[in-house]
Amino acid sequence: MSVVSTSGAEQVIPVQEIYAKLENKEPVYYDNVRVLGELDLKSLPDARVSNSFAITNSTLINASFDGVTFAKDAVFWGTTFGNASFESAAFLGLADFANTVFSNASFSAASFSQPAVFDGTLFRDNVSFEDATFGMDAFFNEARFMANACFNYSNFDSYSYFASAQFLGDALFSDVDFLGAPDLSAASFSGKANFFQSRFNSPLFSDAVFSGPAQFGLASFSGLSSFGGALFADEAVFSLARFSEAAYFSGAKFHKDAFFGLTKFEDIASFQSALFDGDINFKGGSISTILLDKAKFGKKSRIILNDTDFARFKAHWNEIEEHVVWEPGAYLALVENYRRLGWSGDQDDCYYQYRKIDQDHKGWGWSKVIDILAWLSCGYGVRPGYAGIWSLLTIFIFALVFWSGDGIRKSAKPLHEPAEKYAVPGHVTLRNALFFSTMIFISRGPNEFLPVGKNRYYVILEGILGWLLLALFLVTLGRVMIR
Repeated sequence: MSVVSTSGAEQVIPVQEIYAKLENKEPVYYDNVRVLGELDLKSLPDARVSNSFAITNSTLINASFDGVTFAKDAVFWGTTFGNASFESAAFLGLADFANTVFSNASFSAASFSQPAVFDGTLFRDNVSFEDATFGMDAFFNEARFMANACFNYSNFDSYSYFASAQFLGDALFSDVDFLGAPDLSAASFSGKANFFQSRFNSPLFSDAVFSGPAQFGLASFSGLSSFGGALFADEAVFSLARFSEAAYFSGAKFHKDAFFGLTKFEDIASFQSALFDGDINFKGGSISTILLDKAKFGKKSRIILNDTDFARFKAHWNEIEEHVVWEPGAYLALVENYRRLGWSGDQDDCYYQYRKIDQDHKGWGWSKVIDILAWLSCGYGVRPGYAGIWSLLTIFIFALVFWSGDGIRKSAKPLHEPAEKYAVPGHVTLRNALFFSTMIFISRGPNEFLPVGKNRYYVILEGILGWLLLALFLVTLGRVMIR
């Protein structure tokens, strides 16, 4: 190879020198040079570079490689480009642009048959990889896109690496095929991140930062999809997306609304320890298993489960009860979910909240009155303590009535006293009244005491209330204990 290299300042070479080497089908290698003139290779025979082509650590002000085929390796690492166009270029060998600087560049419809390396590359202005094809691994680790980056309709047939890449403008990846696992871990997106209708295979977005809106609508995900620890500072839209295997959002932070409406999770969807400052919307979605335990919600955050079909929803009711949006079907689905999980306490709490809210939404009528009675007496059948408290109150209130109104007397014929001591006593004590009221409540009055006057009717009333409250207490308690 012919080599032009210095350890100091760049040497200046005329563009004609490069043309001469290409016409002679010689390999081109220059390091630390400045190319004088516009390098345009479209005029080459068949627009083909047959040998290796390397210009490294150099400067090219204007360069056009549109439609050019690089039959062997094309190496440009460390080079600074002014205007550079590689539209429809074909790289049959290695394409190495590591640590390259582009002011204005386009790789639209370019094809890379071997690995394409853009690690550490700086794109100062808009760059387009629209319709590009990456046949082997594509490396964009720590690349910096200072303006818009367009990868719409491109194909990544193997692995793609964007770890710690920085997108300061809009990142456009609409309708992209990621056949190999894409790695966008710790990538930062300052503008829009548009992955609309793209197809992912085991994507890795762990610890990625989305400062602008994140659009994953209609995207399809296969393999494990990881968004663990990701930060969504703006809206996160996954509407109509499909996750055929596990989706991992544990530890992710959603500072605004998260939309999963009509999204289909065919496997586990983990949101454990995630943070939601806005709403999380699963309306119309289909979820196999969702793990939402230990998630944290803002004061105004809402969980929307309207028309959502889920088989297992793992989050304790006390963690989500203040945030689930009222919809009868959603609440009943959660009740049934807790029953299947065997979380009887959560089942009861959720059902109690369902009945309470349902009662609040009713207009006044017999239905509301019956609901209020069911609430006060036994907590809609899931709070046996309510019936127990009412039983104790009933006994005490009637005891006070009997005692203060002098409504009971000792019997003139007690069962265990000798006949010579038969006598009608005076005013009974409060302790006697409590004993009498308790016996009336649980069975029938003791023979030692008799009600007098209108208190005989109070005895009947307390007896009826006793049967009702004891029945409610036993039925409710039995239901809880059997489970």
